Amino acid sequence: MLNQPIKRPLKLLVCLLFCTGLTAQALSTDVEKPVTIESDSGVFNKEAGTAVYAGNVEIKQGTLSIRASRIEISAPGNEIQLIKATGSPVNFQQTMDSGKQTLGRAKTVQYLVTQKKLVMDGDASLSQDRDNFASNHIEYSIASGELKAGGQATAAGEKPGRVRAIFYPTNKAQ
Repeated sequence: MLNQPIKRPLKLLVCLLFCTGLTAQALSTDVEKPVTIESDSGVFNKEAGTAVYAGNVEIKQGTLSIRASRIEISAPGNEIQLIKATGSPVNFQQTMDSGKQTLGRAKTVQYLVTQKKLVMDGDASLSQDRDNFASNHIEYSIASGELKAGGQATAAGEKPGRVRAIFYPTNKAQ
């Protein structure tokens, strides 16, 4: 039902999740691999344009692995609008073309398709090798390449927290 329309944006989500704020590119052959989704349950509603995978959700495509408690896909009129993953936390990893592993996590990861924006909330972090970027809230705009972090609390009365970035130089002092 929603299988074909979901694959293309999922491939884009794959690239977004693992290129956000980091310099290396996701393994270029991953997007050619089949997408496998496993969960304890799946509910599809073609008329409403929704798909929900719940319970130990695991998505794999090539070297990409995403683990979440729940993934919701909203695709009214067979056009994907939103992909939302929730968990305690959502975890993802992928091998880059450079051979480095990229790891990420957040309590909620959303891809707003029409806005071309990736939003990570709740103890969000991205890391590659020793480099790490963390905040309670991270947004990435595909259109502009802009990365925003901090500035939003994930729960009422909660402080937004701070942004923490640790980058190790690749060039050594002579």
